[in-house]
Amino acid sequence: MKERAMGVDEQKVVEVAGARTTATAQLFWGESDAMLAYLIERADALAAHAGNPRAEAELERVVTLIEAYEAKRWPSGKMAGGKG
Repeated sequence: MKERAMGVDEQKVVEVAGARTTATAQLFWGESDAMLAYLIERADALAAHAGNPRAEAELERVVTLIEAYEAKRWPSGKMAGGKG
């Protein structure tokens, strides 16, 4: 609320805070990114079993996890140095 009162866009505040992430915090992203890679591989494997209700249910849960992680990891929707 204070940011809006000052005329600062809330998304910009989030991006600036993200840019100030400490070097220590960056060490944890490596482990988290490895988890993300595993989840993406799992999603790919489950997608190959379209039509299987159990696989589709698990795929839905895995996609939810991936999306939640990406929202925290890249709050602006962009990777630093990425094309998007």
